Amino acid sequence: MEEAAVAAVGVAEAPAGDARTHRLTPDVIGLPQSVLIGVATSAPGQSTAVALAPMVAAAAYATGPAILLSMLPMLAIALCYQRLNLWEQNCGGPYVWVGRSISPFVGYLVAWAMLVGFVLGSVSDILPLGPALLSLGGWNASGVAGNVLTVVLFGAVITGVAAVGLRTTARFQLGIAVVEYTILAVFSAIAFWAVFVGHWPGTVHPTAAWLRPSGVGGKGSLSAGMLIAIFLFTGWDASMYINEETRHKRRNPGRAVLISVAILGVVYTWLFVTFQGVVPPAALAAHTTDALPYLATALVGSGWAKLMVLAVVLSVVATSQTTLVSLSRVSYSMGSDRLLPGTFSRVNRRFGTPAWAAVFWGAVMVVIAAGYAASSSLATAFGDVINLEAVPFTFFFIFTALATTWYYRRLLRRSPLDVLVVGVCPLAAAGVLSWVLEQSVTTLAPPTPWILLGLSVAGVVLMMVSRFVFKAPFFWARHSSWTPGVDDPPDRMGAADR
Repeated sequence: MEEAAVAAVGVAEAPAGDARTHRLTPDVIGLPQSVLIGVATSAPGQSTAVALAPMVAAAAYATGPAILLSMLPMLAIALCYQRLNLWEQNCGGPYVWVGRSISPFVGYLVAWAMLVGFVLGSVSDILPLGPALLSLGGWNASGVAGNVLTVVLFGAVITGVAAVGLRTTARFQLGIAVVEYTILAVFSAIAFWAVFVGHWPGTVHPTAAWLRPSGVGGKGSLSAGMLIAIFLFTGWDASMYINEETRHKRRNPGRAVLISVAILGVVYTWLFVTFQGVVPPAALAAHTTDALPYLATALVGSGWAKLMVLAVVLSVVATSQTTLVSLSRVSYSMGSDRLLPGTFSRVNRRFGTPAWAAVFWGAVMVVIAAGYAASSSLATAFGDVINLEAVPFTFFFIFTALATTWYYRRLLRRSPLDVLVVGVCPLAAAGVLSWVLEQSVTTLAPPTPWILLGLSVAGVVLMMVSRFVFKAPFFWARHSSWTPGVDDPPDRMGAADR
């Protein structure tokens, strides 16, 4: 009855950013499926394959400490998501929370950063798919026609699954996860035996220096290692953008993001520490984009190593599909708030999903990726843009942390624990990520900084159009903050959502 009453609320009558105006199907998936989607979006197989070599070089084999230390600010940001979701369950997540607690103008910029980040993420995720699949089948991985055809076909499949529904997505992801993580587990166990137990010829002998932040010979940079490690975690927040479709939507999405970050921390630490010593540093450095297949070949030969290529391919497919799911939900919320054209707020009657948004963004992903594969000049241009992928994610993580402290600021007077949870942890995480953002931006090679500036200016211009031309109600949303005696404290909120 409550859902029916909620559905009857008109869009114009509800506050901007109010999830009561949304028509997504509730209670589609549970906590395990939500965690699976969060972990899959981070793409452990693909991320390890492309980040292992540069991270070993940066940290001088101290990859374990860098990952575990990087997990701390990510856990703090996940805790911010969990706290803010107790207040407002909206598939727009950060931009709604920031807009309603700090400023709708800042909220719009967060929304723009989310769109840019997810679009870049979906493109960069699917780009390795063509070469990986072609090499797996023994075909020419550099052939233009094969790469374009592969991207188009698999892009269409991924888009179709994202449009059909979250339950189908969860089943799709489960099938992928079983195969991918089994392969990773088997090969990492072989690598552990080869490096730590058997000391096979050609492997790097592990030492206690692997546990020191400064790495072997003090040549490692903890900051450089953490810079890479923080970006490894990107994607765990996908669980929050499906919060309206998750059972016990006040509690489970928050639990899912915390569990996802913890799982990713353990998985990445295990994968990096076990695989980094399989071959000498020079050999590893020569394979910066295909480290895992190369290491699998070194361990068991090229025949069995194709299984590792399969694991990486599945990881790419999984993250491409879940990124599209996140992007469609965020753009659906923006369409509902009239920050995007109203067509983005359409819900397919049969599937109960923002299918139009999923198809639109899937088409954008396929067109860009196909153009990348077909033209070397476009590949260079797109490559410069994709280098920016981590910047928008870091930006909206920072403002999500700030929104947590600002919304719950009156809780800071209640107890030392509240000071830690809604004050110290969010602000410390925002500080670390601000440093990461500064390091990322200042090390971008031309013309990437100019592209970043252009995207930022475009976001400001579109914000002005939304505010002054289309007069989106989002900009008149009532500012909110936790009020004693009016709102439930966050440690008791959600008690009725069982």
